[in-house]
Amino acid sequence: MANRNGKCPKCGGELSIPEELEKFSCMYCGAVLAQEELVVLREKKEENPLDDVLEKLYENGDPKAEDLIEQMLELDQYSPKANEIYARLHFNEILLEHLDSMSHFSRSEYPAYFDRYKNQCRPVLETVDRYAMAAEDRGDGLMHELAAALMKAIDDMVAADASLRTKSARSIKQDHYKTILAVYTVPMVQELKLSIGGRLADILVEEWIASHPKSKLVKGNYEEMVTGFRKGKLCFITTAVCGSFGKPDNCYELTSFRKFRDTYMLKTKEGEALVEEYYDVAPAIVTCIDMEADSASVYKSIWNRWLSPCLSDMESGRAELCEARYKEMVLDLRKRYLS
Repeated sequence: MANRNGKCPKCGGELSIPEELEKFSCMYCGAVLAQEELVVLREKKEENPLDDVLEKLYENGDPKAEDLIEQMLELDQYSPKANEIYARLHFNEILLEHLDSMSHFSRSEYPAYFDRYKNQCRPVLETVDRYAMAAEDRGDGLMHELAAALMKAIDDMVAADASLRTKSARSIKQDHYKTILAVYTVPMVQELKLSIGGRLADILVEEWIASHPKSKLVKGNYEEMVTGFRKGKLCFITTAVCGSFGKPDNCYELTSFRKFRDTYMLKTKEGEALVEEYYDVAPAIVTCIDMEADSASVYKSIWNRWLSPCLSDMESGRAELCEARYKEMVLDLRKRYLS
């Protein structure tokens, strides 16, 4: 009875499977696999002379490196050097090529956009995964280097942006990139179901915190985001503001805003459209605010600037002014967090 040795494609665990078993379960992660899914690496041979050539092309920024990578991967898709260099060349693209992604972070657009984003990022993440399969440290060293380089690229973009003239403006832009990481990149890494998924997600969070100790990065996942949009688990703005003040769901303020919505705004087509737009983007805005280091002060600012004046308008019968003010709030917050 001969055994076939290889690695689980889901977790990277070392396995030795009897060849007559068509189906088996990974002893580490429980994944049910077929023999053809077992990752069987070639026995370690003498160093490939093309490795040095590729390294020099990469160091010199020579575009021929891409052609050589393609040739090397055709011969051996688990070539450590080819996968490593490809990852170094393209890893930053998982964020830098998707800087407008927050404009799609809404109830109506997020699922479809996330799926496109995931498929576009898959090739580079698969090279990291293949490298990890053959690496003694399971790829942790390379993943830390790639994640640290991505954080540096983010900081370099902020520093180089001449339009960001104040510390506050730079902080807002930095938070924008962090939010892309939180609602797209980290969930995508896990959603691809590669063997590196959980570890790389943790490493991205670790490297962000190492670069920005005062700025938290939440390790969310795709299903949490989608469920939140569908079931309303992601709080709406007014509810989130009142919640930050410790007010209950049936407090005077929330009851007043809901009454205004039902008795005034939903009575016209324009009002209905505004409410629908609010339901589409408000949960996403709150998600972004909750990721800020001092979300409580943001909610207090929203209350002072918009919601408190809106409540005064309602109490004084200034319905049109209240609606205009509320619309201004949604547009302003959408521009800041989702543009």
